[in-house]
Amino acid sequence: MKRSLCAAVCVIVSLLFLASCSSRPDGIHVILFSDMQAGVQDNIKEAAEKKAGRAEIFPALPEKLLTEITAREGDVFIVPEDLFAAYDDPENFQPLDGLSLKHSSPYTAVNQKTGEKTVYAVLIEKGEKQLNGYSFRLNRNMAAFIPVYSEKTEEALQLISQLTEVR
Repeated sequence: MKRSLCAAVCVIVSLLFLASCSSRPDGIHVILFSDMQAGVQDNIKEAAEKKAGRAEIFPALPEKLLTEITAREGDVFIVPEDLFAAYDDPENFQPLDGLSLKHSSPYTAVNQKTGEKTVYAVLIEKGEKQLNGYSFRLNRNMAAFIPVYSEKTEEALQLISQLTEVR
């Protein structure tokens, strides 16, 4: 009796542990690649986490970008424009059809059969930006995209929309 009770407890604990490891947190996972000062990074991370579930900031290295995408991490990526060029392949991104853009995006793909243009990434121009009440300045152009594996498209589009607004 004691042995079967112990086994049952072990099974329940194991199932709870496995369930907690595999579940994704509420909100979106934002990954930002930047060379900004640490204080500015901390403030941006805090602002992003207000509405996102989790935000991480990494140095702007192409190897790290590829590692995060290969590991299927992140629901939205914000990267320096020159770093984005290393990974610019429309097949790897979700179309940003739900985003109303004030300017045309340089990141479009054309459907060969229909001739229809699809935006797959947006340019976030340098300058003053605001994210969830926090104002900051970008010193370089950035690109924002949603990887094809993300399941949080609507939330990611809302975040990208805030960052593309001209202030």
